Amino acid sequence: MSQKYEFKSSRAIPSAVPISQALSELIALKGLGRVQGNRRLIDAWKQAAGEKIAGLTTVQGIKNRIVQIGVENSALLNELNSFHKGSLLQNLQKEYGKQDVRDIRFRLKSKTKK
Repeated sequence: MSQKYEFKSSRAIPSAVPISQALSELIALKGLGRVQGNRRLIDAWKQAAGEKIAGLTTVQGIKNRIVQIGVENSALLNELNSFHKGSLLQNLQKEYGKQDVRDIRFRLKSKTKK
């Protein structure tokens, strides 16, 4: 009883990948790059806004080069939008990079999220 065994060589052996590429993919998968980027954005906002305004606001993130800022109350939201938005945007662009920030959006923070 002799049986013929066939070995399939259809499984390709992956080629070697540079360690830099593997680490970049790992950092992207784990979201570690975003954490560092958020810390940089928060620090830039504190510098651009100053201690008083930064203490009453929270950086919520950046999407499509628009920085989202959470604001404690509607009076402050109106004041920042009406009187300070232009100068805050310029300061933030100096601190974080003009090519990285094109606008600031102020949003009222939810009472439940603290």
